[in-house]
Amino acid sequence: MSFKAYMQNIEAKTGKSREDFWRIAKELGFIKQGKIVATHAQLLKWLKTDIGLGHVHANFMITYFRLRTNDPKASQKMKDWAYSTGYKGEEKR
Repeated sequence: MSFKAYMQNIEAKTGKSREDFWRIAKELGFIKQGKIVATHAQLLKWLKTDIGLGHVHANFMITYFRLRTNDPKASQKMKDWAYSTGYKGEEKR
């Protein structure tokens, strides 16, 4: 599945855009000054428990956060897949 398709599925399921997820993650203190400060487990718990995403979609959103923050945990393979399947990149805000 493509980056674009994953994002569209999540937006349809939750009614939240990628900007909504970004804003909420910042409000909850998971992202500060353009960097992820939460652990993978903390993000996964939030996305699965509070948002209601399944495991794969929750991990996808974490991938999105890693790409957007240029997190060192985002592998080159992950970046290549995302950019080749619809991710356009965004500013760290």
